[in-house]
Amino acid sequence: MTPQQLLDQPKDQYMQPQQIAYFRDILLSQRRECISRIETLRGDMAGLEKAADEVDVALNEQERQGLLSSIDRENQNLREIKLALDAIETGEYGWCEESGEEIGLARLLSNPRSLLTVEAKQRREIQARHRRVA
Repeated sequence: MTPQQLLDQPKDQYMQPQQIAYFRDILLSQRRECISRIETLRGDMAGLEKAADEVDVALNEQERQGLLSSIDRENQNLREIKLALDAIETGEYGWCEESGEEIGLARLLSNPRSLLTVEAKQRREIQARHRRVA
């Protein structure tokens, strides 16, 4: 099934087995890619040589910090993928965890890890900004 075929399906087919299988496959593929990127990043980090020169030590540390940040980002992606796969298993995938409304196929196609509608996500981001400012 293509994204367009998915979008062309009738509204009453929302989150029926064929659509669930489509998104499960995407999420499983994203998980494999994410794990592969983490392994590559860890290999890159292991390949950093110990430098004797102070400038080289600083550059290596900067590169190590960048690699660690990338690994953290990929681990966050893995957590989000796991939550989405868990939602598939519990039958909650495709429905906003906050409001219970349909997330929508277009949003799920752009980000299959979405567990919130656009509106709910915006509300959470606004609340988070207010908490940071306060």
